[in-house]
Amino acid sequence: MNNIISHCIDINTQYCPCLLAETNHCVFCSHLKGKITCDCNWTGVCILYEKHWQSKKNRWRDEESAPIRTEVETKFKLLQQISETAFLLELSLPADFTNQLNKTGAFVFLRRPQDPYFYHFPVGVMKVSNTMIQLVVETVGPKSARIFDDKEHLLLVRGPYYNGIFGQPWIDNVTHGEIILVAGGIGQAPAFAIASKLVSRGNQVLAILAPGHMGKVFIADEMRRLGVQVHVVESLRREGMTLLKQKLSSVPDLIVSAGPDEQHYGIMEAMGNAGVNIPMAATNNATMCCGEGICGSCEQETRRDGRIRTCKVQTRFEELLND
Repeated sequence: MNNIISHCIDINTQYCPCLLAETNHCVFCSHLKGKITCDCNWTGVCILYEKHWQSKKNRWRDEESAPIRTEVETKFKLLQQISETAFLLELSLPADFTNQLNKTGAFVFLRRPQDPYFYHFPVGVMKVSNTMIQLVVETVGPKSARIFDDKEHLLLVRGPYYNGIFGQPWIDNVTHGEIILVAGGIGQAPAFAIASKLVSRGNQVLAILAPGHMGKVFIADEMRRLGVQVHVVESLRREGMTLLKQKLSSVPDLIVSAGPDEQHYGIMEAMGNAGVNIPMAATNNATMCCGEGICGSCEQETRRDGRIRTCKVQTRFEELLND
């Protein structure tokens, strides 16, 4: 269970082959990277075959059949102002859209309808219920702050995207296990979605929650209603890491870190000091501009696979080099 082969998060979905494959920049298929030999080690449907077969139908010349993400205009409802800069929003979307967002690591891009295309920014999905989704938006810059300037509360929502968490196969496949979930600050939003998934598969989840720079723990009550054992601490660096070291003595099946990279590395260090070698899933904090692997803003160096586009490539967080 402690091995994850790096792969594209969109492989063999309706969004594959993608625009990268069209230009011989596929993140997975060696032929569609320009190599002569086939060494993808993939047992699913051949991406190269799909590209050639679909190109015969003029797939890339027909906008209606091209695998482009959905973009929907909707209104948002402000459910709660969590802190000075963080807001819990609820949106209504078409049923087929919300169904696609009900997956681990799902996120969308948001922007105001009247803003230029380059104003969109990524936000993780916290909760999906029928045709409603909930998101927590932190106004850290002009793009995110501008959505609240619109008195009509209109938004353009583009998605779905899925690589919001590294180590997703562990979260998706573990059943009836013991899980430690550590979340701080804005990381609480994806933490709730992760906890919901884990609990639905019969896992026992212990959560260590801290306010982080947001200054507030806002998911504790909902987590308890899920059946999660919740420990709220003032600081992950102080009380949180001490508590984590104590809980590691029972050797859980999985650790999940939802928060900044600094938190991920702190948990890895605590695991190393405790001599515990178990899987760790972690939120993806890469800078993303397009979400399609085109712009390269999310590229990071890895130990074995060179530079990868982290908006597309599913891997272990431990494989990323700490810059």
